Amino acid sequence: MKKFDVKRKLMPILLLLGIIVMLLSLYLLLLAIGYMERGYVGTSLLTLLVGFSLLSSSLYLLRLSTYVYATERKSEKE
Repeated sequence: MKKFDVKRKLMPILLLLGIIVMLLSLYLLLLAIGYMERGYVGTSLLTLLVGFSLLSSSLYLLRLSTYVYATERKSEKE
């Protein structure tokens, strides 16, 4: 059976993408607080929705990169 080296290349990409999306979501959440302060209720709620959605997807990407790392480490032991 031929082993592919995709896992080794995929893990840093997933990790970096997860961190970038998390930083973007934190920026949007801070932006939503600014909109609340100025009284833009609709814009604030929409920005919060997008921020929380991006936060959820970044946590999923980070969890996925951990799974890839764990399977890579497990395959190295064997």
